[in-house]
Amino acid sequence: MKLNVVHLCSSNNDKIIDVALFKATSHTSHDPPATKYVTFLQSVVDKSYGPQAIAATVQRLRLTADVCVAAKCLILLHKMTKSSENGHNGEGSSRGNYTHRALIYDQGGSNLKLNDLNVNSSRFTRELSPWVEWYKQCLDCNFVIAEELGIIPSIKEILEQKRIEIRRVSSYTTECIFKQIDLLVELLEHISRKPETPKSKPNKIVIAMKELIAQDSFSAMSLITIRFEELNVNARETKPHDLFPVLVRLEKCKDGLSEFSWRCKNLVEDFWSLVLKLRQG
Repeated sequence: MKLNVVHLCSSNNDKIIDVALFKATSHTSHDPPATKYVTFLQSVVDKSYGPQAIAATVQRLRLTADVCVAAKCLILLHKMTKSSENGHNGEGSSRGNYTHRALIYDQGGSNLKLNDLNVNSSRFTRELSPWVEWYKQCLDCNFVIAEELGIIPSIKEILEQKRIEIRRVSSYTTECIFKQIDLLVELLEHISRKPETPKSKPNKIVIAMKELIAQDSFSAMSLITIRFEELNVNARETKPHDLFPVLVRLEKCKDGLSEFSWRCKNLVEDFWSLVLKLRQG
């Protein structure tokens, strides 16, 4: 099968998507989804048949009892929803994430559905299983944030994106900002509670999950920082003790996030310095 990311024949799109999805989530490989299939599936997300790709991935996730297949489906969902972040819109956005969320969850539910996974089929699946559950919880939190903020947490270190986000946040009520901070902190809490790294040979699927979630943690820190600064710098109707519960929660998850710190050292150091400054009043 030749995957064409530009000219997908509409009469064959179901079959082509299904084949690409099957190959990307094969149970016979202990590697993450192959790049060429991920790239293809990402390329269709913002097209008219994007919902078919999302729905097919969700269906495969719900039906499989294979831990490896479930892990790969989650990675695909994560990457496909991130790939739809063309630009940096925000609250009230009508872009794909709302449609995607409706496809991913059943009738307003808030948790990705996993089948009864065959956890004990091998040492590999036993090691991978807790990571699949952790990763699923992080994605659940991601999609709740997407609904509230209008974006998957994927803001990059680009000044224009930050400028747009700062302008957006300045228009929010204080109550809205606190609600958004709470959700972003909850994501960092989930991330910090990651399982122990497998002690056998490196698990490439776990590594892929951790790398994607590390990016989300940095984005969450950026988004929280912008909101802290809006509350602090612009003299919102807040008092130091209003932030105290959130700051305590952040400090409790700091150690659990430290594994990722070296990837974005300056951002992470600035974030924790701000948390300390706010904590000290």
